[in-house]
Amino acid sequence: MAAIAPAAFADTPTTKGGLTIKSDDGRFEATVGGRIHFDGTALNVDDNTIGTNENGGFYFRRVFITLKGKAFGWMYNIDEDISNTSKDAPTISKQAGAGAGFNDVWIGKSFGDTTVYVGQRKPFRSLDELASNNDTVFMERNVLSANGILGGRDYTDGVFVKYTANNLWIGASGYSQTKVGKGNTEGLGGNVRVAYAPINSEGALLHIGASYTVDQFDLIASNPGYGNPTAGYATSLGKSGIGFNVFSGFTTNANTAKVNTLTVEAMGVIGPVFLQGEYGSAKYKRDGDAKDGQKVNAFSATASWFITGESRPYKAADATYGAAKINGVDGAVEVAVRYDNIKNKDTDAKVSAVTVGANYYFNPNVRFMVDYAFANAEGATNVVVGESTKPKALMARAQFAF
Repeated sequence: MAAIAPAAFADTPTTKGGLTIKSDDGRFEATVGGRIHFDGTALNVDDNTIGTNENGGFYFRRVFITLKGKAFGWMYNIDEDISNTSKDAPTISKQAGAGAGFNDVWIGKSFGDTTVYVGQRKPFRSLDELASNNDTVFMERNVLSANGILGGRDYTDGVFVKYTANNLWIGASGYSQTKVGKGNTEGLGGNVRVAYAPINSEGALLHIGASYTVDQFDLIASNPGYGNPTAGYATSLGKSGIGFNVFSGFTTNANTAKVNTLTVEAMGVIGPVFLQGEYGSAKYKRDGDAKDGQKVNAFSATASWFITGESRPYKAADATYGAAKINGVDGAVEVAVRYDNIKNKDTDAKVSAVTVGANYYFNPNVRFMVDYAFANAEGATNVVVGESTKPKALMARAQFAF
């Protein structure tokens, strides 16, 4: 028995898609992965921008260590961004302190086609919001994400359920207004997302979907903590410079606030061409506001083309898109353009932006990106009253993910 025990219970390591260790009986599995996003940004804003900030230069946008696996049929995932954990973390991270780097941290269990997660995840909202930052067409997500109409809200703590089968995807989230590394804001939220892909084959895809989210915030004044919803344009212009919001969040004397957000989405793949469109409408109601509060609409359109012939695949597990599989030994080249627009229907504050970019996929693990964004903001925060401002940003990234 002593002689055969080591063989019977040995762990078998594999390296397909990362370093994975599995027990021979199949009950235990662990995978180690990670990602490095090293960015450089050059910003330019004009004299109509209040508090001019052109913080350019190089910085680590993300440095992830990921541990995930299974045990006795249960799943776990830990995503820790170690670039966010220092008390001296740069402005780009927007976080600091213990737990600040927590992203997807949960335990889960599958029951047939249904999976339940408990912990911290993103609620099931827009298409671009749910796509992995390793796979997004541009360095920053579009205006239908936490960069825009969902500003101030990304990861939350709660319970998340999804069903996926036969190209149909249904997800529901229930959560508190809190996040590891942030203070707690009393209140609850929930959402539902439905997506369907009637065409789903290699090089051919049609996807449609919609989501609805309700966020309730209480005791904002006494405990602002996590979740002070905003809406605007907060790509690299805001992350390392100046942000422009058409709704600037809740006042310090507000005790309750509510946000209802509807998004619709469509995505298509025709050979090397990738198309994506999203629209969203949000209503913000806080103490002292008029009966209907303030309404914000946003839309985004993206088109990309793989010059080298690759196609973006469909990620059925999340009903979103992934990164293309490289065809040749010389890598893959993708060019893309995106238009974003967001407007407050009650104040006429608006921001629009055009982003053009090029991606070079050196191999399945390494990608280099260059984006150029130019925007126009009127009536938004950080803009001189009665004037418009036209910020610009040149962005580049070296990415390694495994």
